[in-house]
Amino acid sequence: MPQLDAAHFLPQLVWLAITFIVLYIVMSRVALPRIGAVLAARKEKVESDLEAADKARVDAEEALTAYDASMQSARDNAHAIVGRASEAASTEAAKRHAELDEHLSREATAAAETVAQAQEDAMANLRDIAADAARDATRKLIGIDASDEEVARAINAARGG
Repeated sequence: MPQLDAAHFLPQLVWLAITFIVLYIVMSRVALPRIGAVLAARKEKVESDLEAADKARVDAEEALTAYDASMQSARDNAHAIVGRASEAASTEAAKRHAELDEHLSREATAAAETVAQAQEDAMANLRDIAADAARDATRKLIGIDASDEEVARAINAARGG
């Protein structure tokens, strides 16, 4: 193998140095600036993405704050509407309760009047029935036909009046 022959070491070392220097110059003048530009562009892109993400986070926090405020406003509004509806329903119920009480009171008064009238009629009929019974009893027991006035006096005397 010629690479391992000591006579060929010096020319191999010279070519190694020449190749190294040429590659170094090409790399430092062509490849490394391009790599540096790509890295710089990438760094700028990452920084701009981070700034955009930061801005988006701030915007999201502001939107969340606005959303929370609007939700709280909506809740307060809903509570107010429910309160007004409850108050209106309570007022309406009280009004209907008063109307029902008044109606029931009128009906109770009318019923009491009807009962009093029926009682009065019954008492009047009872007097007539008692008078007829007394007249019949007087006629059957003692054979006397009593007049209406005599029967009325007898009934009043029996009542204590």
